[in-house]
Formats: sequence, structure tokens, C-alpha cells
Amino acid sequence: SPDAISTPSTTWLKSHAVAEAKFFKLVADYAPHDSFHLHCLHLCTRFLAGSYFSTYIMKTVLMHLLTAIPLSEWQKNYFPLRLGDIMGYLGYCVKEKRLNHFFFGSDKMPKMIILPQGFREAEPVNLFQHLVDDNAAHAQALRDFDKLKDKLASLL
Repeated sequence: SPDAISTPSTTWLKSHAVAEAKFFKLVADYAPHDSFHLHCLHLCTRFLAGSYFSTYIMKTVLMHLLTAIPLSEWQKNYFPLRLGDIMGYLGYCVKEKRLNHFFFGSDKMPKMIILPQGFREAEPVNLFQHLVDDNAAHAQALRDFDKLKDKLASLL
């Protein structure tokens, strides 16, 4: 069968896509009906064009915060606070040159999301490892973060 011969890279792609979909479905099931976590993600990603940060980076930041902040606090009346949390966490990660992958080696994974054992037991993967290795990239990321922060602040 084709599944029996899948390579580690295809296993990862399949597992990651399924896990991400399950995570957001789980959040939607447990979040209040007026939760706006996806609106926060869409708003932040609208301003990413031409910046250092990818949509995936913003999604990773959001997933980390969705496991750290009670879902009851993702309602519309908390919008400015949650946007501040997103930008604060992203800024901290850029400054520290560390943003752990949400699924690979994560201890924050909800028990209902089953990943292959190798992914669960792996050391956390730093999505910002290249910032550790490249000072120019780190400086650019810091500048782009400041620009992104200013764009979002102008909305509030």
C-alpha cells in the first residue's frame, strides 16, 4: 500500500496538516461562540506582505497563545489585549531568537491530537534558529517586527 512506503517527509507533511486542522477544530469546539482568534490571525497576516514574517510564523505564535490563554478570554471585548499578546510574544521570540515549533517536540499538544511517536518525543524545533546563526537576519527581523507593530498599533 502507498501508506506503507511513505517517506519521513511525507509522513511529516500529512501528520502536520492533520494535526493543525484538528487543533483548530478542537479550539473551535471549546471556544466561546463569539471567539475571534482566527480574526486576530487574519488581521496580523494582512500586514505581513514584504516583511520577514510568514503566515506560518504568525499561526505558530497564535497556537502557542491559544494553549496559554484561556479560550474564554478570546472574545471580542478582549481584542486589544489579545492583539497585544500576539505582538508581545512575537517580539519576545524575535528578541530571544527562539520560536518553538508547535507540533514537533511540543509539550503543549492537546492529548486528543495524536502525532507519530517520533514527533512527540523529538527535541523542540526552533523556527528562528537561523536568527541565532545570522546577525543580519536577526537585525532585519527586529526591524520588520517594529514596522509590523506600528502598522497594527495604527489600527487601535
